[in-house]
Amino acid sequence: MIVNLLIWIYIFITTYTVGRGALSFFDRKDDKSFPEKYRFEDVSIFGIMIVTVFAEIWSLFSGVSLAANITLIACCVMICICFGTKKKKIFFMPHMNMQASVFYTVVFIAALFMAYGASRGYFHYDSDLYHGQSIHWIESYGVVPGLGNLHGRHGYNSSSFSLTALYSFSFLGGRSYHSCAGYLAFMVLVSVFRSYRIFTDKKIRLSDLARLSAFYYICNIYDEMVSPASDYFTMLIFIYIIIRVLDGAEKEGSCGADFYAAAALLSVFAATIKLSAGLTVIVVLIPLVMMLKEKSFSKLGLCCASVLAISLPFFIRNYIISGWLLYPSTFPNIFSPDWKTPAEAAIADKAYIVAFGRGYSHMGASQMPFSEWFPHWYSLLGRTDKALFLAGIAGLVLWGLTVTAGILTGYYKTEKEEKIVRETAVFTVALSYGFWLMSSPLVRYGQGYLIMLPVLTFGYLFLRIYEKSKKYKKHMFIVCAGMLCLFFAYKGIMMGRYAWSVRGYEYYVQPEDYGEYEVYPVHLGKLTVYAPVSGDRTGYYMFPTCAGEPTGFKLRDPEAEDFSGGFRP
Repeated sequence: MIVNLLIWIYIFITTYTVGRGALSFFDRKDDKSFPEKYRFEDVSIFGIMIVTVFAEIWSLFSGVSLAANITLIACCVMICICFGTKKKKIFFMPHMNMQASVFYTVVFIAALFMAYGASRGYFHYDSDLYHGQSIHWIESYGVVPGLGNLHGRHGYNSSSFSLTALYSFSFLGGRSYHSCAGYLAFMVLVSVFRSYRIFTDKKIRLSDLARLSAFYYICNIYDEMVSPASDYFTMLIFIYIIIRVLDGAEKEGSCGADFYAAAALLSVFAATIKLSAGLTVIVVLIPLVMMLKEKSFSKLGLCCASVLAISLPFFIRNYIISGWLLYPSTFPNIFSPDWKTPAEAAIADKAYIVAFGRGYSHMGASQMPFSEWFPHWYSLLGRTDKALFLAGIAGLVLWGLTVTAGILTGYYKTEKEEKIVRETAVFTVALSYGFWLMSSPLVRYGQGYLIMLPVLTFGYLFLRIYEKSKKYKKHMFIVCAGMLCLFFAYKGIMMGRYAWSVRGYEYYVQPEDYGEYEVYPVHLGKLTVYAPVSGDRTGYYMFPTCAGEPTGFKLRDPEAEDFSGGFRP
């Protein structure tokens, strides 16, 4: 727990500094307006994206370790110097009144509580299967040609692994820490705390209901965020993007294309964490249309260059690791390096992912028609997830009817920006939800979609009624605010009960570590890899490992002294 807090301080300083510098360059309006548009958690999350891209680029040339951190710190120092010469402030000190004091006290307590949760809990099966090993490869070698041949799961290139490797501190010679998922959850939780404005402004906004979804999701992963699984990064970033887009829509006056461009870049980043979040890039349409309308071609060019900077390292890593740009997808098939993972292996891997998401253990389920696999999948859902699914579908239908009626009645002729941006946000959630359902609908893969769709669609309908109501508006506010308080109190108590139940675990200084498993050596020329004696997990420390029987791969250079030359089928 204590180690997590120390690492989080370092993560915050570096990501905030980098994020502050980038956002100031990107959004060139008056510096005094910056604190009004971007809170400290917004700057840090934007910085997480930039730091991750930095780690990915570094991995193309070397292992992400001590030198990468020294370079990152040097960049932060340069940014601070630049801000100093321009008479700007890198850190904004908030105006401390009673309200702010209470808020930051709550944030401090939440940091302790979240660090406690991120130090113990359910360590994800896949983290000892391949997450830890993928991170170890990035720490040691950066990127290795044909790594997907050694272990098929290494082909699932997630940018979150590069981020975790950067902040793992494995170069200290002890252990590899995995604190980033918990840190990101904490930053999103701080954004959730901004919902206190419901009571100060006496107003309910759709973004506050989106924050309600975020709080529910964080409660659900509180006992799992100890693990460096990419699913948590994906869902947290996705939910946060929707919150910020809605924030922009609800702000008095236009936030401008720059504000939405920041959220749009994060949507591209989300796709590099996990390809299943690719449809989040729909929010790119918001700043794109605004920039074209304003004829801001210089801003548009900067955005396009930023999209390339975020996505290109991800695609290059994909190509080097597997020979494919979008593994396990075999489209597009435009390269044929000698280390390329065989197409049949990629197709089988994709089929397994789809079948597993539908609740089956055999790959044939990936070819089942919807009418056959859906009842089986639905039957496996828990009661809460079934209720969320049904509510989401019902809410989607009602939302669609409401939008259609609004178009026919001229509802969108006034306050166009606010309304269209809001509908785009809901549409993004709906489309992402549909893609998740029709691809690999394991709840863990898309829990954020499952939660957000009913909340936003029914919340949207409620707010439409709320806005038109005059006589009962005050009563509706009291009832809704009371229900929100009860919900936060209930989930908070449940999290507290879990935290109390695991108080006996000895993770108050060091967090829970990767598991250890029995392995046996497999010699490849002058080198050795390890295979599990039973099962398929090997943990982090026995390095490098393969999943099972060491067949189907070989060294590209049989006389190699290390693994930098990579593997071939």
